[in-house]
Amino acid sequence: MKFKSIVPGTFTKISFYKVVSDSGTHIGHLWDSAGTLLATVTFSGETARGWQFASLGTPYSVTANKTYVVSVSALHGYGFLHGGLATSINNGPLVSIADGNNGVYADPGVFPNSSSVNTNYFRDVVFVPTTDDPTAPTVPAGLTVSSITSSSATLSWTASTDNVGVTGYEIWRNGYLIDTISGTAHTRNLIHLNAAGLYSISVKARDAFGNRSAASTPADFLTTNPGTLTHGASLTTSMVGPGAIGISSFTNVSGGTFEGAALSGWGSAARTVAAGGETIDGFWFPAGTIVLQGANISSFLTVTTGWLVLRGCKGGVLAANPVGNDGGLAVLYSEMYGVTTAGRKDNMQARETIVHRCYFPEHGLENVYTDNVTVTENWISPYPDTVGTDHIDCIQTWGGQSYLNFSRNHLEFRTPYNSSLSGMMAMYSDGSQAGYNGYDHFKIQNNYFVLGATGNALHAPLGVPVSYAEITGNQWTWNYLAGDKDHTNAVYLNVSVTIPNYLANGNHWSNNKFVDGPYAGWYLLPSDVTDSVDYH
Repeated sequence: MKFKSIVPGTFTKISFYKVVSDSGTHIGHLWDSAGTLLATVTFSGETARGWQFASLGTPYSVTANKTYVVSVSALHGYGFLHGGLATSINNGPLVSIADGNNGVYADPGVFPNSSSVNTNYFRDVVFVPTTDDPTAPTVPAGLTVSSITSSSATLSWTASTDNVGVTGYEIWRNGYLIDTISGTAHTRNLIHLNAAGLYSISVKARDAFGNRSAASTPADFLTTNPGTLTHGASLTTSMVGPGAIGISSFTNVSGGTFEGAALSGWGSAARTVAAGGETIDGFWFPAGTIVLQGANISSFLTVTTGWLVLRGCKGGVLAANPVGNDGGLAVLYSEMYGVTTAGRKDNMQARETIVHRCYFPEHGLENVYTDNVTVTENWISPYPDTVGTDHIDCIQTWGGQSYLNFSRNHLEFRTPYNSSLSGMMAMYSDGSQAGYNGYDHFKIQNNYFVLGATGNALHAPLGVPVSYAEITGNQWTWNYLAGDKDHTNAVYLNVSVTIPNYLANGNHWSNNKFVDGPYAGWYLLPSDVTDSVDYH
Protein backbone atom coordinates (compact mmCIF):
# COMPACT_ATOMS: atom_id res chain seq x y z
CA MET A 1 0.00 0.00 0.00
CA LYS A 2 1.19 3.49 -0.88
CA PHE A 3 0.50 6.11 1.76
CA LYS A 4 1.75 9.29 3.43
CA SER A 5 1.57 11.14 6.71
CA ILE A 6 0.58 14.78 6.68
CA VAL A 7 2.62 15.42 9.85
CA PRO A 8 6.11 14.27 10.90
CA GLY A 9 6.60 11.37 13.30
CA THR A 10 7.86 7.77 13.39
CA PHE A 11 6.74 4.37 12.14
CA THR A 12 7.08 1.92 15.01
CA LYS A 13 5.41 -1.25 13.67
CA ILE A 14 4.31 -2.94 10.45
CA SER A 15 1.01 -4.82 10.47
CA PHE A 16 -1.16 -6.98 8.21
CA TYR A 17 -4.47 -8.80 8.42
CA LYS A 18 -3.99 -12.58 8.38
CA VAL A 19 -6.56 -14.96 6.92
CA VAL A 20 -6.70 -18.64 7.94
CA SER A 21 -5.05 -19.86 4.70
CA ASP A 22 -2.10 -17.44 5.09
CA SER A 23 0.70 -19.68 6.43
CA GLY A 24 4.48 -19.50 6.41
CA THR A 25 6.96 -16.82 7.47
CA HIS A 26 5.88 -13.20 7.00
CA ILE A 27 8.40 -10.42 6.45
CA GLY A 28 7.37 -6.79 6.48
CA HIS A 29 9.09 -4.11 4.39
CA LEU A 30 8.99 -0.33 4.39
CA TRP A 31 10.04 1.45 1.17
CA ASP A 32 10.19 4.95 -0.18
CA SER A 33 8.38 5.74 -3.43
CA ALA A 34 11.55 5.24 -5.48
CA GLY A 35 11.98 1.66 -4.25
CA THR A 36 14.66 2.18 -1.60
CA LEU A 37 14.25 -0.31 1.26
CA LEU A 38 14.00 1.62 4.53
CA ALA A 39 13.19 -1.08 7.11
CA THR A 40 12.57 -4.81 7.40
CA VAL A 41 11.00 -6.91 10.17
CA THR A 42 10.07 -10.60 10.57
CA PHE A 43 6.76 -11.42 12.26
CA SER A 44 6.65 -13.87 15.17
CA GLY A 45 4.08 -15.12 17.66
CA GLU A 46 1.26 -14.81 15.14
CA THR A 47 -2.32 -15.82 15.82
CA ALA A 48 -4.34 -18.00 13.43
CA ARG A 49 -6.18 -15.00 11.99
CA GLY A 50 -6.68 -11.25 12.49
CA TRP A 51 -4.32 -8.31 12.65
CA GLN A 52 -0.64 -9.15 13.26
CA PHE A 53 1.99 -6.62 14.42
CA ALA A 54 5.79 -6.61 14.33
CA SER A 55 7.89 -3.86 15.94
CA LEU A 56 10.69 -2.28 13.97
CA GLY A 57 14.09 -2.65 15.63
CA THR A 58 14.56 1.10 15.25
CA PRO A 59 11.52 3.33 14.71
CA TYR A 60 11.74 5.03 11.33
CA SER A 61 11.53 8.84 11.21
CA VAL A 62 8.87 10.10 8.83
CA THR A 63 8.87 13.19 6.65
CA ALA A 64 5.48 14.86 6.29
CA ASN A 65 3.69 14.48 2.94
CA LYS A 66 6.27 12.05 1.55
CA THR A 67 4.97 8.86 -0.08
CA TYR A 68 5.95 5.50 1.47
CA VAL A 69 5.09 1.90 0.60
CA VAL A 70 4.43 -0.89 3.10
CA SER A 71 4.42 -4.56 2.08
CA VAL A 72 4.26 -7.94 3.83
CA SER A 73 5.19 -11.17 2.06
CA ALA A 74 2.42 -13.74 1.59
CA LEU A 75 3.31 -17.24 0.40
CA HIS A 76 0.07 -19.21 0.65
CA GLY A 77 -2.86 -16.81 0.90
CA TYR A 78 -3.96 -13.29 1.77
CA GLY A 79 -6.98 -11.15 2.43
CA PHE A 80 -8.00 -8.64 -0.21
CA LEU A 81 -10.74 -6.22 -1.25
CA HIS A 82 -10.90 -5.22 -4.91
CA GLY A 83 -11.17 -1.46 -5.28
CA GLY A 84 -10.53 -0.95 -1.58
CA LEU A 85 -7.83 1.68 -2.27
CA ALA A 86 -9.58 3.41 -5.16
CA THR A 87 -10.34 6.33 -2.86
CA SER A 88 -8.24 7.71 -0.02
CA ILE A 89 -8.52 6.15 3.42
CA ASN A 90 -7.74 8.39 6.39
CA ASN A 91 -6.42 6.92 9.63
CA GLY A 92 -5.46 9.84 11.81
CA PRO A 93 -2.57 11.66 10.03
CA LEU A 94 -2.06 8.73 7.65
CA VAL A 95 -3.65 8.89 4.20
CA SER A 96 -3.60 6.20 1.51
CA ILE A 97 -2.65 7.43 -1.97
CA ALA A 98 -5.56 7.46 -4.44
CA ASP A 99 -3.65 7.76 -7.73
CA GLY A 100 -5.43 4.95 -9.59
CA ASN A 101 -2.40 2.69 -9.12
CA ASN A 102 -2.44 1.68 -5.45
CA GLY A 103 -2.72 -1.81 -4.03
CA VAL A 104 0.75 -2.53 -5.32
CA TYR A 105 2.34 -5.99 -5.23
CA ALA A 106 5.45 -7.94 -6.33
CA ASP A 107 7.35 -11.14 -5.56
CA PRO A 108 8.39 -11.54 -1.89
CA GLY A 109 11.20 -9.13 -0.95
CA VAL A 110 10.90 -7.14 -4.20
CA PHE A 111 9.72 -3.52 -4.32
CA PRO A 112 6.00 -3.65 -5.16
CA ASN A 113 5.10 -1.50 -8.15
CA SER A 114 2.41 -3.50 -9.99
CA SER A 115 -1.27 -2.84 -9.33
CA SER A 116 -4.59 -4.54 -10.02
CA VAL A 117 -7.86 -2.58 -9.61
CA ASN A 118 -6.53 -0.72 -6.54
CA THR A 119 -6.91 -3.81 -4.37
CA ASN A 120 -6.53 -3.41 -0.62
CA TYR A 121 -4.36 -6.27 0.75
CA PHE A 122 -4.68 -4.93 4.33
CA ARG A 123 -1.05 -3.93 5.00
CA ASP A 124 -0.50 -1.06 7.41
CA VAL A 125 1.87 0.65 9.86
CA VAL A 126 1.66 1.99 13.41
CA PHE A 127 2.52 5.68 13.44
CA VAL A 128 3.44 7.99 16.33
CA PRO A 129 3.28 11.71 15.50
CA THR A 130 6.09 13.94 16.72
CA THR A 131 3.69 16.36 18.38
CA ASP A 132 0.05 16.20 19.35
CA ASP A 133 -2.61 18.56 18.01
CA PRO A 134 -5.42 19.44 20.40
CA THR A 135 -7.01 21.99 18.05
CA ALA A 136 -10.20 20.99 16.25
CA PRO A 137 -11.15 22.36 12.82
CA THR A 138 -13.53 25.27 12.52
CA VAL A 139 -17.22 24.48 12.31
CA PRO A 140 -18.52 23.98 8.73
CA ALA A 141 -20.68 26.96 7.77
CA GLY A 142 -23.29 27.84 5.18
CA LEU A 143 -24.87 24.39 5.05
CA THR A 144 -27.49 24.29 2.29
CA VAL A 145 -29.66 21.62 0.67
CA SER A 146 -30.67 21.82 -2.98
CA SER A 147 -32.04 19.69 -5.82
CA ILE A 148 -34.50 18.01 -3.45
CA THR A 149 -36.52 15.11 -4.88
CA SER A 150 -38.62 12.39 -3.24
CA SER A 151 -35.51 10.25 -2.69
CA SER A 152 -32.42 12.46 -2.93
CA ALA A 153 -30.90 15.88 -2.30
CA THR A 154 -27.59 17.71 -2.70
CA LEU A 155 -25.71 19.00 0.34
CA SER A 156 -23.05 21.72 0.25
CA TRP A 157 -21.19 23.87 2.77
CA THR A 158 -18.27 26.25 3.20
CA ALA A 159 -15.00 24.43 3.83
CA SER A 160 -13.59 24.35 7.36
CA THR A 161 -10.03 25.37 8.22
CA ASP A 162 -7.51 23.74 10.58
CA ASN A 163 -4.01 24.49 11.87
CA VAL A 164 -2.72 21.18 10.44
CA GLY A 165 -5.27 20.49 7.76
CA VAL A 166 -8.82 19.22 7.31
CA THR A 167 -8.79 15.58 6.23
CA GLY A 168 -12.51 14.94 5.88
CA TYR A 169 -16.07 15.53 6.98
CA GLU A 170 -18.79 13.55 8.73
CA ILE A 171 -22.41 13.78 7.55
CA TRP A 172 -25.01 13.38 10.31
CA ARG A 173 -28.69 12.79 9.56
CA ASN A 174 -31.37 12.85 12.24
CA GLY A 175 -28.78 12.17 14.92
CA TYR A 176 -26.93 9.37 13.11
CA LEU A 177 -23.58 9.36 11.31
CA ILE A 178 -24.44 8.27 7.75
CA ASP A 179 -21.34 9.12 5.72
CA THR A 180 -17.67 10.03 6.02
CA ILE A 181 -15.90 12.05 3.32
CA SER A 182 -12.13 11.84 2.96
CA GLY A 183 -10.33 14.86 1.58
CA THR A 184 -11.45 18.45 1.29
CA ALA A 185 -14.58 18.10 -0.87
CA HIS A 186 -17.49 20.02 0.67
CA THR A 187 -20.48 18.74 -1.30
CA ARG A 188 -22.35 15.45 -1.07
CA ASN A 189 -25.29 13.82 -2.80
CA LEU A 190 -27.76 12.33 -0.33
CA ILE A 191 -29.53 9.23 -1.67
CA HIS A 192 -31.90 6.58 -0.37
CA LEU A 193 -34.14 9.18 1.26
CA ASN A 194 -37.82 8.52 2.00
CA ALA A 195 -40.61 10.26 0.13
CA ALA A 196 -42.12 13.19 2.08
CA GLY A 197 -39.46 12.51 4.72
CA LEU A 198 -38.38 14.94 7.45
CA TYR A 199 -34.60 15.33 7.59
CA SER A 200 -32.15 17.36 9.64
CA ILE A 201 -28.56 17.31 8.34
CA SER A 202 -25.41 18.56 10.06
CA VAL A 203 -21.72 18.30 9.19
CA LYS A 204 -18.58 17.95 11.32
CA ALA A 205 -15.03 18.53 10.09
CA ARG A 206 -12.18 16.17 11.01
CA ASP A 207 -8.41 16.70 11.00
CA ALA A 208 -5.41 14.35 10.79
CA PHE A 209 -5.27 13.85 14.56
CA GLY A 210 -8.88 12.75 14.80
CA ASN A 211 -10.11 16.07 16.19
CA ARG A 212 -13.69 16.84 15.24
CA SER A 213 -15.35 20.20 15.02
CA ALA A 214 -18.67 20.94 16.64
CA ALA A 215 -21.66 20.20 14.41
CA SER A 216 -22.73 22.79 11.89
CA THR A 217 -26.05 24.56 12.20
CA PRO A 218 -28.53 21.95 10.94
CA ALA A 219 -30.13 22.17 7.53
CA ASP A 220 -33.72 20.94 7.77
CA PHE A 221 -35.75 19.91 4.76
CA LEU A 222 -38.65 17.78 3.60
CA THR A 223 -38.34 15.55 0.55
CA THR A 224 -41.05 15.92 -2.06
CA ASN A 225 -44.28 13.96 -1.82
CA PRO A 226 -44.92 12.07 -5.08
CA GLY A 227 -48.43 11.11 -3.94
CA THR A 228 -51.64 13.04 -4.44
CA LEU A 229 -52.71 13.17 -0.78
CA THR A 230 -51.80 16.52 0.73
CA HIS A 231 -54.01 16.56 3.84
CA GLY A 232 -55.54 14.10 6.28
CA ALA A 233 -58.95 15.60 5.53
CA SER A 234 -58.88 13.86 2.14
CA LEU A 235 -58.00 10.45 3.58
CA THR A 236 -60.64 7.68 3.40
CA THR A 237 -60.66 4.17 4.83
CA SER A 238 -60.38 2.74 1.32
CA MET A 239 -56.94 4.37 1.02
CA VAL A 240 -55.43 2.62 4.05
CA GLY A 241 -54.85 -0.92 5.24
CA PRO A 242 -54.31 -4.12 3.23
CA GLY A 243 -57.32 -3.55 0.98
CA ALA A 244 -55.75 -0.37 -0.40
CA ILE A 245 -53.05 -2.50 -2.08
CA GLY A 246 -55.37 -5.30 -3.11
CA ILE A 247 -54.69 -7.74 -0.26
CA SER A 248 -57.86 -9.47 0.96
CA SER A 249 -56.66 -12.93 1.98
CA PHE A 250 -54.00 -13.59 4.59
CA THR A 251 -51.51 -16.25 5.62
CA ASN A 252 -51.80 -17.07 9.32
CA VAL A 253 -48.38 -16.80 10.97
CA SER A 254 -47.14 -16.67 14.53
CA GLY A 255 -45.72 -13.67 16.34
CA GLY A 256 -42.92 -13.73 18.86
CA THR A 257 -39.44 -12.18 18.86
CA PHE A 258 -37.94 -11.05 15.56
CA GLU A 259 -34.12 -11.15 15.62
CA GLY A 260 -33.24 -10.22 12.05
CA ALA A 261 -34.47 -13.39 10.30
CA ALA A 262 -37.91 -14.62 9.28
CA LEU A 263 -39.62 -16.60 12.03
CA SER A 264 -40.35 -20.27 11.59
CA GLY A 265 -43.64 -20.70 9.82
CA TRP A 266 -43.57 -17.42 7.90
CA GLY A 267 -42.69 -19.34 4.74
CA SER A 268 -43.41 -17.65 1.42
CA ALA A 269 -45.12 -14.72 3.15
CA ALA A 270 -41.64 -13.41 3.97
CA ARG A 271 -38.81 -12.37 1.67
CA THR A 272 -35.41 -10.69 2.05
CA VAL A 273 -34.39 -7.40 0.43
CA ALA A 274 -31.50 -8.06 -1.96
CA ALA A 275 -28.11 -6.37 -2.19
CA GLY A 276 -28.33 -2.65 -2.92
CA GLY A 277 -31.50 -2.15 -0.89
CA GLU A 278 -35.04 -1.49 -2.12
CA THR A 279 -37.64 1.25 -2.11
CA ILE A 280 -41.06 0.05 -0.94
CA ASP A 281 -44.07 2.42 -1.01
CA GLY A 282 -41.68 5.37 -1.15
CA PHE A 283 -39.44 4.23 1.73
CA TRP A 284 -35.92 2.85 1.27
CA PHE A 285 -34.73 -0.24 3.14
CA PRO A 286 -31.24 -1.76 3.29
CA ALA A 287 -30.21 -5.18 2.05
CA GLY A 288 -31.16 -7.94 4.46
CA THR A 289 -34.45 -6.34 5.49
CA ILE A 290 -37.17 -8.95 6.01
CA VAL A 291 -40.51 -8.08 4.35
CA LEU A 292 -43.57 -9.91 5.69
CA GLN A 293 -46.58 -9.38 3.42
CA GLY A 294 -50.21 -10.45 3.55
CA ALA A 295 -49.91 -12.08 6.96
CA ASN A 296 -52.33 -12.34 9.86
CA ILE A 297 -49.97 -12.33 12.85
CA SER A 298 -51.54 -14.40 15.59
CA SER A 299 -49.69 -12.89 18.57
CA PHE A 300 -47.78 -9.72 19.37
CA LEU A 301 -44.48 -9.32 17.51
CA THR A 302 -41.37 -7.82 19.15
CA VAL A 303 -38.49 -6.57 16.97
CA THR A 304 -35.10 -6.69 18.74
CA THR A 305 -32.60 -7.00 15.88
CA GLY A 306 -32.46 -6.01 12.22
CA TRP A 307 -35.00 -4.41 9.90
CA LEU A 308 -38.57 -5.67 9.54
CA VAL A 309 -41.26 -4.42 7.15
CA LEU A 310 -44.89 -5.45 7.67
CA ARG A 311 -46.83 -4.78 4.47
CA GLY A 312 -50.49 -5.55 4.07
CA CYS A 313 -50.56 -7.39 7.39
CA LYS A 314 -52.77 -7.60 10.47
CA GLY A 315 -51.46 -7.66 14.04
CA GLY A 316 -49.55 -5.75 16.68
CA VAL A 317 -45.84 -4.96 16.94
CA LEU A 318 -43.25 -3.46 19.30
CA ALA A 319 -39.93 -1.97 18.12
CA ALA A 320 -37.48 -2.81 20.92
CA ASN A 321 -34.11 -2.55 19.19
CA PRO A 322 -31.37 -1.81 21.75
CA VAL A 323 -29.46 1.46 21.39
CA GLY A 324 -26.82 0.99 18.69
CA ASN A 325 -28.51 -2.04 17.11
CA ASP A 326 -29.14 -0.09 13.86
CA GLY A 327 -32.30 -2.03 13.01
CA GLY A 328 -35.77 -0.62 12.51
CA LEU A 329 -39.44 -1.20 11.81
CA ALA A 330 -41.85 -0.19 9.06
CA VAL A 331 -45.58 -0.92 9.01
CA LEU A 332 -47.13 -0.17 5.61
CA TYR A 333 -50.73 -0.57 4.45
CA SER A 334 -51.57 -2.78 7.40
CA GLU A 335 -54.47 -3.12 9.84
CA MET A 336 -53.00 -2.91 13.32
CA TYR A 337 -54.29 -3.28 16.84
CA GLY A 338 -51.14 -1.63 18.17
CA VAL A 339 -47.73 -0.20 17.23
CA THR A 340 -45.36 0.61 20.11
CA THR A 341 -41.72 1.71 20.29
CA ALA A 342 -39.42 1.44 23.32
CA GLY A 343 -37.22 4.48 24.00
CA ARG A 344 -33.85 5.52 25.37
CA LYS A 345 -35.18 5.58 28.93
CA ASP A 346 -35.19 1.78 28.58
CA ASN A 347 -31.91 1.75 26.58
CA MET A 348 -33.89 1.09 23.39
CA GLN A 349 -33.80 3.05 20.14
CA ALA A 350 -34.73 1.67 16.73
CA ARG A 351 -32.81 3.38 13.95
CA GLU A 352 -36.15 4.42 12.44
CA THR A 353 -39.84 3.58 12.81
CA ILE A 354 -42.25 4.14 9.92
CA VAL A 355 -46.04 3.76 10.03
CA HIS A 356 -47.71 4.66 6.73
CA ARG A 357 -51.19 4.20 5.26
CA CYS A 358 -52.31 1.93 8.08
CA TYR A 359 -55.76 1.41 9.58
CA PHE A 360 -56.14 1.42 13.36
CA PRO A 361 -59.81 0.53 13.96
CA GLU A 362 -59.56 -0.32 17.67
CA HIS A 363 -56.30 0.89 19.25
CA GLY A 364 -53.82 3.61 18.38
CA LEU A 365 -50.06 4.08 18.62
CA GLU A 366 -49.58 4.07 22.37
CA ASN A 367 -46.15 4.41 23.98
CA VAL A 368 -44.23 5.76 21.00
CA TYR A 369 -41.06 6.62 22.90
CA THR A 370 -38.24 6.60 20.31
CA ASP A 371 -36.61 9.19 18.09
CA ASN A 372 -36.87 9.05 14.28
CA VAL A 373 -40.55 8.16 14.00
CA THR A 374 -42.65 8.77 10.89
CA VAL A 375 -46.43 8.39 11.16
CA THR A 376 -48.11 9.53 7.95
CA GLU A 377 -51.44 9.12 6.17
CA ASN A 378 -53.00 6.74 8.68
CA TRP A 379 -56.63 6.37 9.79
CA ILE A 380 -56.49 6.11 13.59
CA SER A 381 -59.80 5.68 15.42
CA PRO A 382 -59.49 3.81 18.74
CA TYR A 383 -62.36 2.74 20.97
CA PRO A 384 -62.61 4.00 24.56
CA ASP A 385 -61.69 1.82 27.50
CA THR A 386 -64.98 0.46 28.82
CA VAL A 387 -63.38 -1.22 31.85
CA GLY A 388 -62.14 2.09 33.21
CA THR A 389 -58.51 1.14 33.91
CA ASP A 390 -56.70 2.86 31.06
CA HIS A 391 -56.59 6.08 29.10
CA ILE A 392 -56.72 6.00 25.30
CA ASP A 393 -54.66 8.00 22.80
CA CYS A 394 -54.38 7.92 19.01
CA ILE A 395 -50.66 8.77 19.05
CA GLN A 396 -48.87 9.04 22.40
CA THR A 397 -45.28 10.08 23.06
CA TRP A 398 -43.26 10.34 26.28
CA GLY A 399 -40.88 13.27 25.85
CA GLY A 400 -37.13 13.56 25.44
CA GLN A 401 -37.56 12.80 21.72
CA SER A 402 -36.37 14.16 18.38
CA TYR A 403 -37.09 13.81 14.67
CA LEU A 404 -40.80 13.01 14.75
CA ASN A 405 -43.04 13.42 11.71
CA PHE A 406 -46.79 13.12 12.34
CA SER A 407 -48.48 14.31 9.15
CA ARG A 408 -51.62 13.90 7.01
CA ASN A 409 -53.37 11.54 9.43
CA HIS A 410 -57.09 11.18 10.19
CA LEU A 411 -57.61 11.11 13.96
CA GLU A 412 -60.82 10.53 15.88
CA PHE A 413 -62.21 8.68 18.89
CA ARG A 414 -64.99 6.13 18.54
CA THR A 415 -68.12 6.14 20.62
CA PRO A 416 -69.27 5.65 23.31
CA TYR A 417 -67.38 8.70 24.52
CA ASN A 418 -66.13 8.49 28.11
CA SER A 419 -63.37 9.83 30.33
CA SER A 420 -60.85 7.20 29.19
CA LEU A 421 -60.35 9.12 25.93
CA SER A 422 -57.29 11.32 26.39
CA GLY A 423 -55.36 12.76 23.43
CA MET A 424 -55.51 12.21 19.69
CA MET A 425 -52.05 13.72 19.23
CA ALA A 426 -50.74 13.31 22.77
CA MET A 427 -47.19 14.63 23.12
CA TYR A 428 -46.83 14.30 26.87
CA SER A 429 -44.00 15.47 29.12
CA ASP A 430 -43.66 12.38 31.26
CA GLY A 431 -39.92 12.50 31.96
CA SER A 432 -36.47 12.59 30.45
CA GLN A 433 -34.68 10.19 28.14
CA ALA A 434 -30.87 10.21 27.97
CA GLY A 435 -30.92 13.41 30.03
CA TYR A 436 -33.36 15.34 27.79
CA ASN A 437 -37.05 15.92 28.54
CA GLY A 438 -38.15 18.15 25.66
CA TYR A 439 -38.97 17.78 21.98
CA ASP A 440 -36.65 18.72 19.12
CA HIS A 441 -37.17 18.65 15.35
CA PHE A 442 -40.74 17.47 15.03
CA LYS A 443 -43.57 18.10 12.60
CA ILE A 444 -47.34 17.97 13.19
CA GLN A 445 -48.68 18.98 9.83
CA ASN A 446 -51.88 18.71 7.80
CA ASN A 447 -53.65 16.33 10.17
CA TYR A 448 -57.46 16.11 10.43
CA PHE A 449 -58.97 15.98 13.93
CA VAL A 450 -62.60 14.92 14.36
CA LEU A 451 -63.69 16.23 17.75
CA GLY A 452 -66.06 14.32 20.02
CA ALA A 453 -67.68 14.89 23.37
CA THR A 454 -64.59 13.87 25.39
CA GLY A 455 -60.85 13.69 24.88
CA ASN A 456 -58.50 16.32 23.51
CA ALA A 457 -57.33 16.57 19.94
CA LEU A 458 -53.87 18.17 20.05
CA HIS A 459 -51.85 17.92 23.24
CA ALA A 460 -48.75 19.79 22.12
CA PRO A 461 -45.69 19.72 24.42
CA LEU A 462 -46.07 21.82 27.58
CA GLY A 463 -43.57 22.84 30.24
CA VAL A 464 -40.49 21.43 28.47
CA PRO A 465 -37.96 22.74 25.92
CA VAL A 466 -39.24 22.74 22.35
CA SER A 467 -37.09 23.49 19.30
CA TYR A 468 -37.47 23.24 15.53
CA ALA A 469 -41.16 22.35 15.84
CA GLU A 470 -43.52 22.84 12.93
CA ILE A 471 -47.21 22.69 13.82
CA THR A 472 -48.96 23.85 10.68
CA GLY A 473 -51.94 23.24 8.42
CA ASN A 474 -53.92 21.07 10.84
CA GLN A 475 -57.73 21.10 10.69
CA TRP A 476 -60.44 20.44 13.29
CA THR A 477 -64.15 19.76 13.06
CA TRP A 478 -66.17 21.90 15.47
CA ASN A 479 -67.34 20.40 18.74
CA TYR A 480 -70.89 21.59 19.32
CA LEU A 481 -70.62 20.67 23.01
CA ALA A 482 -67.86 23.25 23.52
CA GLY A 483 -68.64 25.89 26.11
CA ASP A 484 -67.16 28.69 24.01
CA LYS A 485 -64.61 29.16 21.26
CA ASP A 486 -61.73 29.72 23.71
CA HIS A 487 -62.40 26.60 25.79
CA THR A 488 -62.70 23.71 23.35
CA ASN A 489 -61.06 20.31 23.39
CA ALA A 490 -59.24 21.08 20.13
CA VAL A 491 -55.99 22.10 21.88
CA TYR A 492 -55.13 20.93 25.39
CA LEU A 493 -54.25 23.68 27.88
CA ASN A 494 -52.97 23.43 31.44
CA VAL A 495 -52.84 26.94 32.86
CA SER A 496 -50.31 25.89 35.51
CA VAL A 497 -47.74 24.79 32.90
CA THR A 498 -45.74 27.03 30.59
CA ILE A 499 -46.66 27.06 26.90
CA PRO A 500 -43.54 26.92 24.69
CA ASN A 501 -42.78 29.92 22.50
CA TYR A 502 -43.67 28.83 19.00
CA LEU A 503 -42.16 32.02 17.53
CA ALA A 504 -38.60 31.23 18.73
CA ASN A 505 -36.01 28.44 18.72
CA GLY A 506 -36.81 27.50 15.14
CA ASN A 507 -40.48 26.83 16.00
CA HIS A 508 -43.42 27.57 13.73
CA TRP A 509 -47.17 27.46 14.49
CA SER A 510 -49.54 28.63 11.77
CA ASN A 511 -52.64 27.94 9.70
CA ASN A 512 -54.25 25.60 12.23
CA LYS A 513 -58.00 26.13 12.02
CA PHE A 514 -61.57 24.93 12.35
CA VAL A 515 -63.12 23.77 9.07
CA ASP A 516 -66.78 23.88 10.03
CA GLY A 517 -69.16 25.20 12.68
CA PRO A 518 -69.64 28.83 13.77
CA TYR A 519 -65.90 29.54 13.63
CA ALA A 520 -65.01 27.86 10.35
CA GLY A 521 -61.79 29.36 9.01
CA TRP A 522 -60.76 30.76 12.41
CA TYR A 523 -57.35 29.90 13.82
CA LEU A 524 -56.50 27.77 16.83
CA LEU A 525 -53.66 29.16 18.94
CA PRO A 526 -51.31 27.33 21.35
CA SER A 527 -53.33 28.76 24.23
CA ASP A 528 -56.53 27.03 22.99
CA VAL A 529 -57.91 30.41 21.96
CA THR A 530 -59.87 30.55 18.69
CA ASP A 531 -59.12 33.78 16.84
CA SER A 532 -59.78 35.33 13.45
CA VAL A 533 -56.08 36.29 13.37
CA ASP A 534 -53.39 33.64 13.18
CA TYR A 535 -50.74 33.10 15.88
CA HIS A 536 -48.08 35.78 15.73
